[in-house]
Amino acid sequence: MIAAAVVALQPAVALAAPPSGGGVVGPLDSGSYALTSYQGPRCLPIIHASTYHGGQDLGAAAGSTLYAIADGRIVQAKTDPVAGEWLLVEHQIGGQRIFASYSHTLDADRFVRVGDAVHRGQKIAEVGSTGVSTAPHLHLEIWRDGYLSGTRIDPLDFFRSHGVDLATHATRVVPRVVPSSCRYYAVGTTKIHASASTGSQVLTTVPHHAAMTSKPGTKSNGFLPVTTNGVTGWADDDNVSPTKLGLPDARIVRQVSMRTAPGADAAAIAGLSAGTAIDDVVALSNGWYLIEAGGKRGWVPRGNVELEPAADPGINYGFFLANSFTTAADTVFDYGEYFDEFFVGDWDGDGEDTLAYRRGRSFYLRDSNFPGEPDRVIHYGRPGDTVLVGDWDGDGVDTFAVRRGMVYHVKNSVSSGPADAVVPYGRAGDTIMVGDFDGNGGDTLAVRRGPEYHIKNSMSGGKADQVVVYGRGGDDVLVGDWDGDGDDTLAVRRGAEYHIKNTIAPGNADIRVVYGRSTDEVYVGDWDADGRDSLAVYRY
Repeated sequence: MIAAAVVALQPAVALAAPPSGGGVVGPLDSGSYALTSYQGPRCLPIIHASTYHGGQDLGAAAGSTLYAIADGRIVQAKTDPVAGEWLLVEHQIGGQRIFASYSHTLDADRFVRVGDAVHRGQKIAEVGSTGVSTAPHLHLEIWRDGYLSGTRIDPLDFFRSHGVDLATHATRVVPRVVPSSCRYYAVGTTKIHASASTGSQVLTTVPHHAAMTSKPGTKSNGFLPVTTNGVTGWADDDNVSPTKLGLPDARIVRQVSMRTAPGADAAAIAGLSAGTAIDDVVALSNGWYLIEAGGKRGWVPRGNVELEPAADPGINYGFFLANSFTTAADTVFDYGEYFDEFFVGDWDGDGEDTLAYRRGRSFYLRDSNFPGEPDRVIHYGRPGDTVLVGDWDGDGVDTFAVRRGMVYHVKNSVSSGPADAVVPYGRAGDTIMVGDFDGNGGDTLAVRRGPEYHIKNSMSGGKADQVVVYGRGGDDVLVGDWDGDGDDTLAVRRGAEYHIKNTIAPGNADIRVVYGRSTDEVYVGDWDADGRDSLAVYRY
């Protein structure tokens, strides 16, 4: 019995909903999207893209529902070469004439037609990747008094002025950084003109893949201002790319066999000769790369591969797992999508922590740290719940709990169905952490208030068993068994620096380590089942 107040509970199934306030709703369900490219100057993400981003990108799963932000009327629903399947909706909001533009949808006129009246929160389209797009997302623009002829408004500012903070309701928020310069490469033999016109003087001609630099946000008449080989002029945007187009992501540098798994004893798939082009480098495990080449997919030793510096292989993104406190990752792979919410746990009790991602109330669990499909899918809680992971009953298997205010609905098996326990602890506004703070094999809760940690050693209500002060009030805090003694303790993160304590006590850190980048998301787990937790970062 975990607590006297324990009762069985079937978490209510609630439909996902967009954030709302001030007469408007967000265009996507809360917790279903990531904020990515912001309105304003930027570098080209792909060839032919804009250098001034005219709206806000919200990355989401293909097919996600797009909502009318207010009552209004459909004024455009058509195909556009850049915007793809495009919708334009006219609204009267707060006495102002507002236009909302939805780009890259799956099918602009599937759910609505030009002239249709729509209501706030009505489904009008679905997320797609049509037109000039790198992945499924919504490109949202807001205009006042006329589309293109009126005033462009930053969508984040518009929604915030109506009481809706799109960042608060996102699963992930990409840092808003405008670089000082952009690096590009010539596509084919490229003329550098004196002005933004094909009829202007040609200052120089550069070869295919020549490096060029430019300023974010500048483009005129289909030309970009560039500097190359000491010459500054204008290049046609057909000839400017952020990557070296036509090059493979990597090449084989010496003859090798592609294998079914990372190891010399795995079965051979094919022989690859030196110079073989690699279409993508997908993952890293134990010194082996998972590659795609010649229509085949398999593993080769890392030392047999030379990456193309100007390419953008898959291995640049995803999870970077370190098995010890070092500066280099031992395992790199991607799982889920950048708009998903991720969790770490030992879902099968084998001692190795692996990943899961959540969409709505569905959890997609993977039992190994390799790319691939989920091993199982379960459903638990409500789409808006705060989710925790822990080994609540000490059986060696991590499971889920959902938090609603100061009440925790705990599940002791990796399955759908009712909660096994309901536990109150702390206050509704507390920051919550999970760990085995006394080394008895079962995870419990701790709440953080500034630099104070109120730790409970049983899954029950009541007062904390221990209160400790560590770090500073603004630190990011992690919990893990850093030294393998069975007790979880604290670490604080400052930028890319981690200050690790091996006892639940005040005082100086026992270990200081630098890993990843300050903009990375960090996760903690025992990635190699050695009994010690270490770090991983997620990069997208």
